[in-house]
Amino acid sequence: MSQSCNDYPVDENGLLLTDSEECYISSLILRGPDDRDVLISGVTIDDENNTITGVAKFGTNMTKLKPECGTAKDCIVTPAMGVWTDFSQPRQYTVISGNRQVKKTYTVTITLQGE
Repeated sequence: MSQSCNDYPVDENGLLLTDSEECYISSLILRGPDDRDVLISGVTIDDENNTITGVAKFGTNMTKLKPECGTAKDCIVTPAMGVWTDFSQPRQYTVISGNRQVKKTYTVTITLQGE
């Protein structure tokens, strides 16, 4: 038996609620003003300690980067991705599972190449 989107309720933001309990960030990129990824070799995601670390190219303006991430299916992330963000200090992002029952907060720390 197949299910349609109408078989699931929506949350207060109009987003589909599903039965998925998976909750994690699988990837992260940071885009600079030229829309290119500024990270030298990607990021390291530590799911045990809920940390994400990476190194930005020398000369990157750390105060104006747009994060984008991959997550487990049906997750939402707060605060929102895709907006100009200051990464000169560690930032926290919370991932919420599709069923909205599981939450996981990651601390993202990006250093500048050569520091």
